[in-house]
Order: sequence, then structure tokens, then C-alpha cells
Amino acid sequence: MVTRPHLPGLDPLTWLPNRVLFEARLVRAVRDMERRNARLALLLIDLDRMDSVNAGLGRDLGDRVLREAAGRMARSLGASATLSRLESDDFAAFLEVTDLAAAAKHAAALLERCRAPYVIDCVAVTLTASIGIAVHEPGGEGPAALFARGERALNQAKIRGRDRFYPGPYPGPYPGPTPSLRQKD
Repeated sequence: MVTRPHLPGLDPLTWLPNRVLFEARLVRAVRDMERRNARLALLLIDLDRMDSVNAGLGRDLGDRVLREAAGRMARSLGASATLSRLESDDFAAFLEVTDLAAAAKHAAALLERCRAPYVIDCVAVTLTASIGIAVHEPGGEGPAALFARGERALNQAKIRGRDRFYPGPYPGPYPGPTPSLRQKD
């Protein structure tokens, strides 16, 4: 196995930005989007049932699956996005979008990439992902509130059955038939 030197700000397994670096970049990106009057999508990504892979096939194979998943997500999102491994099987990304529908297209592409079998040492592993989407609108909340909305959306994706994305709650009216989290009285 190749050992990599530890670099501050990078996750040692995937070489993606870690949580600290991601949060710093998110703060700068939100500030930049505000200045440019643009929208930013935050995607919080959880690989479903990764604990079962580690328990059944071992941590070494599980780590290799995580590295492959990180590579797939990075290729899917492209160079204009910032992708990070926050911890364990939790990833986050942000990128500039035109609207919620554009963010949903990126999330759908990520789900497809994650669903493809991971073949490592002749062992096929199938995973799914749950994704929460929060879109920062010009004049909207700060990075911490945006992240909290993304976490609530991720929880909704999991509650609704995993292997899906949830694009809410959205600040203001939805730009399409997507349901909101508002309770009906």
C-alpha cells in the first residue's frame, strides 16, 4: 500500500479537502456569490450503509471503496466544484448553479455514479447515496445556516428511503413541483 504524507487541510484517505478547509472555502464562496449576485448549491452526501461494507469486507476494502467513490464524485461534479470528505462516509460539495433544478441535476448525476458497482480485488460492492441540497440565494443566510439547511435536507433524503436527494427546504417558492418541508395544518 502506498503511504501518502499528511498534508494540512487534506483528508489523508481521499486527498480531498477536510472539513476545516471545506468550511473556510464555503465562507469565501458564499461571500463571492453575494458579491456577484449568484447562487451557490451545497450538496451534503452520505454513502448509505458504508458501515456494512466495513463490517462485512473489512476496513481496507472499505477505504478503497471510499477512495473510488470520492474519485467518481469529483469526476461527476467537475473542476468548478469543491468536493470534500467531511468524515467517515460523509462528503460535501458546493458549486455555482442557476437554480434548484440545476443543483438537482448534479445530485442526480452523483447518485448514478455512486450506484455503479465498485469492483475491488474481484469483489463487487454496490452502494447508494443520500444527498441533501441547499441553495444559497443572493442576500440569503450565511454559511452556517446554509449548512444546517443542507443537513435537514440530507436527513429528509434518508427518511424518505435513501438512494435519493432531497432539494429542500428552499428559501422562498420552489421553482417546480418539488415538495417543501412545511407542515400542513
